[in-house]
This record gives sequence, structure tokens and C-alpha cells, in this order.
Amino acid sequence: MTGEKIMYAELNIVCVVILLVLARKLRMASKSIEQTYLSLLLAVLSMMFLFDAFWVVINENPVFPPILNYLVNTAFFTSTAIAPYFAACYLRITLTNTTFDMREHFILQIPAVIILMLSASSVGNGLIFTVSADNVYARGPLYYFQFAIPLLYMILDSVVTLIFSLRAQSEQLRKRGLLLSVMAVLPVLGSVLETVFPDLSIVCAFLTVMMVSIIFNFQQRQITKDTLTQLSNRYDLMLYLDDQIQMPDYSDGQALYVMFADIDYFKSINDHFGHLEGDHALCHVAEALRTVCRSANAYPARFGGDEFVIVFRSDDDRGAASFRREVQDTVFARSEGLPYRLSLSAGYARRGKEDSNPSLLLERADEQLYEEKRMRPSREFILRMSDDGAKVQQSEAAR
Repeated sequence: MTGEKIMYAELNIVCVVILLVLARKLRMASKSIEQTYLSLLLAVLSMMFLFDAFWVVINENPVFPPILNYLVNTAFFTSTAIAPYFAACYLRITLTNTTFDMREHFILQIPAVIILMLSASSVGNGLIFTVSADNVYARGPLYYFQFAIPLLYMILDSVVTLIFSLRAQSEQLRKRGLLLSVMAVLPVLGSVLETVFPDLSIVCAFLTVMMVSIIFNFQQRQITKDTLTQLSNRYDLMLYLDDQIQMPDYSDGQALYVMFADIDYFKSINDHFGHLEGDHALCHVAEALRTVCRSANAYPARFGGDEFVIVFRSDDDRGAASFRREVQDTVFARSEGLPYRLSLSAGYARRGKEDSNPSLLLERADEQLYEEKRMRPSREFILRMSDDGAKVQQSEAAR
């Protein structure tokens, strides 16, 4: 092996080591879909760098059989198409808090399948690459096709992320989207430079820099997440609310509202089923809030304990009251199949023209919450099934 090939292999190995260190740090974060996609992206990139380093060792080396060269190149080219797919999945969940549906996953996986089929078929037709009898790799007539697919994939990731950042209503989302779109450009830039200058080997370094930046951003945002429910925590809520208060009302006349809510009879759930089930109840409520807020372009957060806050926009108080009912109905529906009923009490407040303090807006919403509790009739905390299988009903006054 020449000194240049040794340096190329060493660079890839160094990048693999860095990615493994990042993966170890990522394990310390709470489990989430976002973390899962990041971990998968790290794994694919690590394998890609390892295949590339291994190829440098075996190519033109008669000790290794040509079929091994074919297998390593097929695995490498396929991984270059899989990595942008996982990047797209991560960008979707981190920016929109939604995942792709089955149809979208199928469409996004097509490029990787095409590359896999073309690379595997190169053993017989040499379309992407060929390996001679003495184990020497050479590019095939469609080599740049396999290069173009992941490149276009990465460009698409970057463009979609940039468009999202420009349209984001939150300053935090706007900054995050802009950062991620810039990071997605790095491997594109590295790929173009390597095409123009074949002796330049920088893609792995650019990809590693991208992952370092993305994981640093991910861990920074974990500081603003509630560990149990994975909703935004109180700290992030205050930042977001302060950002929203500084924004003018929408051109269509919609105004800013804050809803303050808590779980009815949460103490009874803890007393009857234990604190672990109480944690599960909080997660059920959080998932319900995520569902209804996703469709309404609203912002949910856990304020503390069994208290939640939703920041949303509405035309008027009537629309805000309708949204509150939708939130309460969604939470109630979420308790289907649980041994207890989940329900929320909620109050809301509209930002006035002179309002500039997030805390005062939250206080007004909290006051309306307790006004609602005082005005409504007593409700019943229902245990659907007792230990002996009989239905139990326990009456409690509203808190």
C-alpha cells in the first residue's frame, strides 16, 4: 500500500472512532424516536467509513478474492444511499415532531434499493463497477449514476430543511432548521469537491463534522425537554412564549392564546395504582396533547407535576373554547382501555396588546383554570375495575 492509501484508510478509521464516541454520548440521552434515527444514521455512516477503509486494504491486493471486492463495494455504495434516508427521517422528526407514514418510507427507500440492485448486478454486467481477475477495481459506465442518487438525496434534505426554516413561525425552529440545512450541505460540498479533485478525500471528514454539530445540537435541546413525557419543559416554554409574544398578530387576525391545564384527580391515580402508573398517565396525556397540537400547529409543554401548557393561535375566544374542548376530548379518548378515566381541567388567556410578560399571561390562564374548577359541578373519579373485578366508583369534589 502507498502512503496516500494508508492516510486515506487512517482518516476513515479516525472518523469511525469519532462516530463511536458520539454514539456512546448519545446513549446517555433519553430514548426517543429522534435518538433512534440519529443512532441509525451514526451506525450507517460508521459502516460506510469502515467499508471504504477496508476497500483501500483489499483493492489491488491479490491475496483477497475479487468477490470480496465486489461485496465491499456493494455494501459501501448501498450505505451511501441509506444514510440520506435516515437523515431525512431524523430531520422530519426533529423539525415537525412527526414521522413519515408507511407510503413515504417506501418511497424514500427506493433510491437505496436501486443502488443495491445496480451494485449487486455489477458482478455480471459491470454497470457500476468492475473487479478484474487480479482484484483491481474500476469504474463502470453508470458509476456517476450511483453517485448522483445519494447526492440528490442530500441536496433534497438540505433544501427541504431550508424551506422549513424560512417558513417556521418560531424563532427557535427557524434557527434550528437553518443550522441543520447548513449541516446537510457539508457532505454535498465534500462530494462535489472530491468529484472535481479525485485525489481529495474529505467526504468522511465533512460527514463527521456534520454529525458532531447535529448531536451537539440534539444534546443542547435535551436540556429543554421534559425527561418523562418528552414534551418541552418549563424552561423551553418560557423561551418559546417570550418569542411568540414579541411577534405581531397574524395578518388573518388570529391572536396568541395560552392554555393552562392539569389532570383531574391525578393524586387518586397515584394513590390507587402507584406512582409508576401515575407516570404512565402523564405520558398518555402528553401523547394526546402532541396529537391534537400537531394538527392545530400548537405548542405543548409540561409545566410541572400534572400541569401542562399549550400555546396556540385562534380567531377569537369562541375558537379558543372549541380548541380547549378538542384537547379535553382527545385526552379523554386516550384513556380508553385504561383502568381509570383521564380528564383535563383547562383555562386559557388571550394575549392583550399591552401584554409583554409571559409569566403574567400564564397567571391569567391559571386563574381561569381554577375559575372553571369552581364553576363546574363535582365530578367522579372512576376506577373502571377493582381488584376483585367489580366496577368501583369513587366520588370526589373538584379540586
